Amino acid sequence: MLNFYYAQKKMWQILIHLVFIIQIFLFGVILLVTLHWFLELVNQQFLQFVQPMSDFVSGLIKIFYKRMIEIGGVKLDGSILLFDIIAILLIFGGAQLRDFFQKQITKIDIIIDKVARDQEELFNKKLQEDYEKQLLKNSNIGILITYSLKNVLGNAFWSEPSNDLVGNKQKEVDKQIYYALSKLNGCKVAKTGSQFLILCSDFEKIDFILDYLKKLLAKIDEYVLKSQMTLTTYVALEPYDNKTNMKKVFTILNKMLSLKMPDEIICLGNFQLRYEFLKKQNYHFVLKGTYSIEDNDKVWALVKKN
Repeated sequence: MLNFYYAQKKMWQILIHLVFIIQIFLFGVILLVTLHWFLELVNQQFLQFVQPMSDFVSGLIKIFYKRMIEIGGVKLDGSILLFDIIAILLIFGGAQLRDFFQKQITKIDIIIDKVARDQEELFNKKLQEDYEKQLLKNSNIGILITYSLKNVLGNAFWSEPSNDLVGNKQKEVDKQIYYALSKLNGCKVAKTGSQFLILCSDFEKIDFILDYLKKLLAKIDEYVLKSQMTLTTYVALEPYDNKTNMKKVFTILNKMLSLKMPDEIICLGNFQLRYEFLKKQNYHFVLKGTYSIEDNDKVWALVKKN
Protein backbone atom coordinates (compact mmCIF):
# COMPACT_ATOMS: atom_id res chain seq x y z
CA MET A 1 0.00 0.00 0.00
CA LEU A 2 2.72 2.47 0.96
CA ASN A 3 4.70 1.66 -2.19
CA PHE A 4 1.75 2.82 -4.31
CA TYR A 5 1.62 6.20 -2.55
CA TYR A 6 5.40 6.57 -2.65
CA ALA A 7 5.27 5.95 -6.42
CA GLN A 8 2.58 8.64 -6.79
CA LYS A 9 4.64 11.07 -4.74
CA LYS A 10 7.68 10.35 -6.89
CA MET A 11 5.64 11.01 -10.06
CA TRP A 12 4.45 14.41 -8.78
CA GLN A 13 8.01 15.32 -7.77
CA ILE A 14 9.27 14.44 -11.26
CA LEU A 15 6.55 16.61 -12.82
CA ILE A 16 7.53 19.52 -10.54
CA HIS A 17 11.15 19.23 -11.65
CA LEU A 18 10.08 18.91 -15.29
CA VAL A 19 7.91 22.06 -15.14
CA PHE A 20 10.72 23.93 -13.40
CA ILE A 21 13.15 22.96 -16.17
CA ILE A 22 10.66 24.13 -18.79
CA GLN A 23 10.26 27.44 -16.95
CA ILE A 24 14.02 27.96 -16.83
CA PHE A 25 14.26 27.08 -20.52
CA LEU A 26 11.48 29.51 -21.50
CA PHE A 27 13.02 32.26 -19.39
CA GLY A 28 16.37 31.74 -21.13
CA VAL A 29 14.77 31.74 -24.56
CA ILE A 30 12.83 34.93 -23.74
CA LEU A 31 15.99 36.64 -22.56
CA LEU A 32 18.12 35.67 -25.56
CA VAL A 33 15.50 36.12 -28.28
CA THR A 34 14.26 39.46 -26.92
CA LEU A 35 17.79 40.78 -26.51
CA HIS A 36 18.66 39.67 -30.05
CA TRP A 37 15.50 41.31 -31.39
CA PHE A 38 16.30 44.57 -29.59
CA LEU A 39 19.92 44.58 -30.83
CA GLU A 40 18.72 44.10 -34.39
CA LEU A 41 16.51 47.15 -33.99
CA VAL A 42 19.55 49.26 -33.11
CA ASN A 43 21.65 47.63 -35.83
CA GLN A 44 23.92 45.72 -33.43
CA GLN A 45 25.16 42.20 -34.27
CA PHE A 46 26.42 40.94 -30.89
CA LEU A 47 24.20 37.83 -30.61
CA GLN A 48 24.27 36.33 -34.08
CA PHE A 49 24.37 32.78 -32.64
CA VAL A 50 20.81 33.38 -31.40
CA GLN A 51 19.61 34.09 -34.97
CA PRO A 52 18.51 30.47 -35.71
CA MET A 53 16.57 30.32 -32.46
CA SER A 54 14.99 33.71 -33.11
CA ASP A 55 14.02 32.70 -36.65
CA PHE A 56 12.51 29.45 -35.38
CA VAL A 57 10.46 31.23 -32.69
CA SER A 58 9.35 33.91 -35.15
CA GLY A 59 8.38 31.33 -37.79
CA LEU A 60 6.46 29.31 -35.22
CA ILE A 61 4.45 32.31 -34.08
CA LYS A 62 3.79 33.44 -37.67
CA ILE A 63 1.97 30.19 -38.32
CA PHE A 64 -0.83 31.66 -36.19
CA TYR A 65 -0.06 35.40 -36.27
CA LYS A 66 1.39 37.28 -39.29
CA ARG A 67 0.52 40.90 -38.59
CA MET A 68 3.14 43.64 -38.23
CA ILE A 69 3.20 46.18 -35.40
CA GLU A 70 3.55 49.88 -36.25
CA ILE A 71 5.36 52.02 -33.67
CA GLY A 72 6.16 55.69 -34.49
CA GLY A 73 5.51 55.10 -38.19
CA VAL A 74 7.93 52.16 -38.19
CA LYS A 75 6.57 48.68 -38.86
CA LEU A 76 8.01 45.95 -36.64
CA ASP A 77 7.69 42.17 -36.57
CA GLY A 78 5.50 41.56 -33.52
CA SER A 79 6.00 37.78 -33.44
CA ILE A 80 8.85 38.01 -30.92
CA LEU A 81 6.85 40.21 -28.57
CA LEU A 82 3.89 37.89 -28.86
CA PHE A 83 6.17 34.94 -28.11
CA ASP A 84 7.44 36.78 -25.02
CA ILE A 85 3.91 37.34 -23.78
CA ILE A 86 2.95 33.70 -24.38
CA ALA A 87 6.16 32.43 -22.77
CA ILE A 88 5.64 34.64 -19.70
CA LEU A 89 2.10 33.34 -19.39
CA LEU A 90 3.43 29.79 -19.67
CA ILE A 91 6.02 30.50 -16.97
CA PHE A 92 3.30 31.89 -14.71
CA GLY A 93 1.06 28.94 -15.54
CA GLY A 94 3.96 26.59 -14.74
CA ALA A 95 4.29 28.18 -11.30
CA GLN A 96 0.59 27.53 -10.69
CA LEU A 97 1.01 24.00 -11.98
CA ARG A 98 3.96 23.37 -9.66
CA ASP A 99 1.90 24.69 -6.75
CA PHE A 100 -0.89 22.27 -7.69
CA PHE A 101 1.57 19.36 -7.87
CA GLN A 102 3.03 20.35 -4.48
CA LYS A 103 -0.46 20.31 -2.95
CA GLN A 104 -0.93 16.80 -4.33
CA ILE A 105 2.34 15.76 -2.67
CA THR A 106 1.15 17.29 0.61
CA LYS A 107 -2.09 15.29 0.39
CA ILE A 108 -0.13 12.12 -0.38
CA ASP A 109 2.19 12.80 2.59
CA ILE A 110 -0.87 13.01 4.85
CA ILE A 111 -2.15 9.71 3.47
CA ILE A 112 1.31 8.11 3.83
CA ASP A 113 1.54 9.27 7.46
CA LYS A 114 -1.91 7.85 8.20
CA VAL A 115 -1.21 4.54 6.47
CA ALA A 116 2.20 4.32 8.18
CA ARG A 117 0.60 4.96 11.60
CA ASP A 118 -2.09 2.38 10.91
CA GLN A 119 0.52 -0.16 9.86
CA GLU A 120 2.65 0.67 12.89
CA GLU A 121 -0.34 0.29 15.21
CA LEU A 122 -1.21 -3.00 13.53
CA PHE A 123 2.40 -4.16 13.84
CA ASN A 124 2.60 -3.12 17.50
CA LYS A 125 -0.73 -4.79 18.18
CA LYS A 126 0.56 -7.98 16.58
CA LEU A 127 3.75 -7.76 18.63
CA GLN A 128 1.70 -7.23 21.79
CA GLU A 129 -0.52 -10.20 20.97
CA ASP A 130 2.51 -12.39 20.30
CA TYR A 131 4.11 -11.19 23.54
CA GLU A 132 0.95 -11.92 25.50
CA LYS A 133 0.69 -15.37 23.92
CA GLN A 134 4.29 -16.02 24.92
CA LEU A 135 3.60 -14.85 28.46
CA LEU A 136 0.52 -17.06 28.70
CA LYS A 137 2.69 -20.03 27.76
CA ASN A 138 4.38 -19.52 31.12
CA SER A 139 1.68 -21.57 32.78
CA ASN A 140 4.07 -23.18 35.28
CA ILE A 141 5.49 -21.67 38.40
CA GLY A 142 8.68 -22.44 40.31
CA ILE A 143 9.01 -21.46 43.98
CA LEU A 144 12.22 -21.71 45.96
CA ILE A 145 12.13 -21.41 49.76
CA THR A 146 14.90 -21.33 52.30
CA TYR A 147 15.07 -20.23 55.93
CA SER A 148 17.40 -19.71 58.85
CA LEU A 149 16.93 -20.24 62.57
CA LYS A 150 18.55 -18.25 65.32
CA ASN A 151 18.55 -19.08 69.01
CA VAL A 152 17.81 -15.82 70.80
CA LEU A 153 19.23 -17.29 74.05
CA GLY A 154 22.57 -18.27 72.49
CA ASN A 155 25.71 -16.48 73.72
CA ALA A 156 29.46 -16.81 73.67
CA PHE A 157 29.49 -19.15 76.68
CA TRP A 158 26.69 -21.43 75.43
CA SER A 159 27.47 -21.48 71.72
CA GLU A 160 27.80 -25.26 71.37
CA PRO A 161 24.60 -26.21 73.23
CA SER A 162 22.66 -23.51 71.36
CA ASN A 163 24.03 -24.67 67.98
CA ASP A 164 23.01 -28.24 68.73
CA LEU A 165 19.58 -27.00 69.71
CA VAL A 166 19.22 -25.04 66.49
CA GLY A 167 20.35 -28.05 64.43
CA ASN A 168 17.80 -30.35 66.05
CA LYS A 169 15.04 -27.79 65.69
CA GLN A 170 15.97 -27.28 62.01
CA LYS A 171 15.48 -30.99 61.34
CA GLU A 172 12.01 -30.77 62.87
CA VAL A 173 11.18 -27.66 60.84
CA ASP A 174 12.40 -29.35 57.63
CA LYS A 175 10.04 -32.26 58.22
CA GLN A 176 7.10 -29.98 58.98
CA ILE A 177 7.67 -27.80 55.93
CA TYR A 178 8.17 -30.74 53.58
CA TYR A 179 5.08 -32.52 54.93
CA ALA A 180 2.93 -29.38 54.61
CA LEU A 181 4.19 -28.57 51.10
CA SER A 182 3.58 -32.12 49.89
CA LYS A 183 -0.14 -31.54 50.54
CA LEU A 184 -0.33 -28.94 47.78
CA ASN A 185 -2.42 -30.48 44.99
CA GLY A 186 -0.90 -30.33 41.51
CA CYS A 187 2.55 -29.42 42.84
CA LYS A 188 5.81 -31.30 43.12
CA VAL A 189 8.10 -30.69 46.07
CA ALA A 190 11.82 -31.38 46.28
CA LYS A 191 14.29 -30.64 49.09
CA THR A 192 17.84 -29.70 48.18
CA GLY A 193 19.99 -29.01 51.21
CA SER A 194 18.29 -26.23 53.14
CA GLN A 195 16.06 -25.29 50.22
CA PHE A 196 12.58 -26.41 49.19
CA LEU A 197 11.64 -26.30 45.52
CA ILE A 198 7.97 -26.26 44.54
CA LEU A 199 6.94 -26.81 40.93
CA CYS A 200 3.31 -26.18 40.02
CA SER A 201 1.80 -26.67 36.56
CA ASP A 202 -1.21 -24.38 37.10
CA PHE A 203 -0.38 -20.69 37.34
CA GLU A 204 -4.01 -19.92 38.17
CA LYS A 205 -3.40 -21.42 41.63
CA ILE A 206 -0.66 -18.96 42.52
CA ASP A 207 -2.75 -16.88 44.94
CA PHE A 208 -3.88 -20.02 46.77
CA ILE A 209 -0.28 -21.25 46.96
CA LEU A 210 0.98 -17.90 48.24
CA ASP A 211 -1.72 -17.77 50.92
CA TYR A 212 -0.88 -21.33 51.90
CA LEU A 213 2.84 -20.51 52.13
CA LYS A 214 2.28 -17.39 54.23
CA LYS A 215 0.08 -19.28 56.69
CA LEU A 216 2.55 -22.18 56.84
CA LEU A 217 5.57 -19.95 57.48
CA ALA A 218 3.62 -17.98 60.08
CA LYS A 219 2.81 -21.23 61.93
CA ILE A 220 6.43 -22.36 61.77
CA ASP A 221 7.49 -18.98 63.13
CA GLU A 222 5.12 -19.38 66.09
CA TYR A 223 6.37 -22.92 66.63
CA VAL A 224 10.09 -22.04 66.79
CA LEU A 225 9.38 -18.94 68.88
CA LYS A 226 8.21 -21.24 71.70
CA SER A 227 11.76 -22.59 71.77
CA GLN A 228 13.19 -19.07 72.02
CA MET A 229 14.21 -19.05 68.36
CA THR A 230 13.51 -16.71 65.47
CA LEU A 231 12.70 -17.77 61.92
CA THR A 232 13.84 -15.81 58.85
CA THR A 233 12.47 -16.93 55.50
CA TYR A 234 13.45 -16.21 51.88
CA VAL A 235 11.04 -16.98 49.01
CA ALA A 236 11.48 -16.45 45.27
CA LEU A 237 9.08 -17.07 42.36
CA GLU A 238 9.68 -17.59 38.64
CA PRO A 239 7.21 -18.58 35.86
CA TYR A 240 8.25 -20.85 33.00
CA ASP A 241 6.82 -22.75 30.05
CA ASN A 242 7.00 -26.45 29.23
CA LYS A 243 10.08 -26.00 27.04
CA THR A 244 12.17 -24.18 29.66
CA ASN A 245 15.22 -25.92 31.08
CA MET A 246 14.63 -26.38 34.82
CA LYS A 247 18.30 -25.74 35.56
CA LYS A 248 17.81 -22.21 34.23
CA VAL A 249 14.73 -21.68 36.42
CA PHE A 250 16.56 -23.03 39.48
CA THR A 251 19.56 -20.78 38.76
CA ILE A 252 17.38 -17.67 38.53
CA LEU A 253 15.59 -18.54 41.76
CA ASN A 254 18.90 -19.05 43.55
CA LYS A 255 20.19 -15.70 42.33
CA MET A 256 17.08 -14.01 43.72
CA LEU A 257 17.49 -15.74 47.09
CA SER A 258 21.12 -14.61 47.18
CA LEU A 259 19.81 -11.03 47.47
CA LYS A 260 18.91 -11.93 51.06
CA MET A 261 15.60 -10.12 51.35
CA PRO A 262 14.26 -11.53 54.64
CA ASP A 263 10.62 -12.50 55.01
CA GLU A 264 9.80 -11.30 51.49
CA ILE A 265 8.29 -13.14 48.53
CA ILE A 266 10.17 -11.75 45.55
CA CYS A 267 9.98 -12.12 41.77
CA LEU A 268 11.16 -10.55 38.52
CA GLY A 269 9.21 -8.55 35.97
CA ASN A 270 8.18 -11.57 33.87
CA PHE A 271 6.26 -12.96 36.86
CA GLN A 272 4.63 -9.58 37.43
CA LEU A 273 3.52 -9.38 33.79
CA ARG A 274 2.19 -12.95 33.83
CA TYR A 275 0.36 -12.33 37.10
CA GLU A 276 -1.54 -9.40 35.57
CA PHE A 277 -3.40 -11.82 33.28
CA LEU A 278 -5.18 -13.37 36.25
CA LYS A 279 -8.83 -12.37 36.54
CA LYS A 280 -8.55 -12.01 40.30
CA GLN A 281 -5.36 -10.73 41.92
CA ASN A 282 -4.97 -10.91 45.70
CA TYR A 283 -1.46 -9.47 45.72
CA HIS A 284 0.18 -6.29 44.51
CA PHE A 285 3.83 -5.57 43.72
CA VAL A 286 6.34 -3.34 45.49
CA LEU A 287 9.58 -2.51 43.70
CA LYS A 288 12.64 -3.51 45.73
CA GLY A 289 15.30 -2.33 43.28
CA THR A 290 17.26 -3.25 40.16
CA TYR A 291 19.75 -6.11 40.41
CA SER A 292 21.92 -8.19 38.12
CA ILE A 293 20.03 -11.47 37.81
CA GLU A 294 19.93 -12.30 34.10
CA ASP A 295 20.49 -8.69 33.12
CA ASN A 296 19.65 -5.49 34.97
CA ASP A 297 16.34 -6.82 36.26
CA LYS A 298 13.79 -5.13 38.48
CA VAL A 299 13.00 -7.17 41.59
CA TRP A 300 9.52 -6.97 43.05
CA ALA A 301 8.03 -8.09 46.36
CA LEU A 302 4.50 -9.50 46.52
CA VAL A 303 2.32 -7.98 49.23
CA LYS A 304 -1.16 -9.20 50.15
CA LYS A 305 -3.90 -6.70 49.39
CA ASN A 306 -5.97 -5.46 52.30
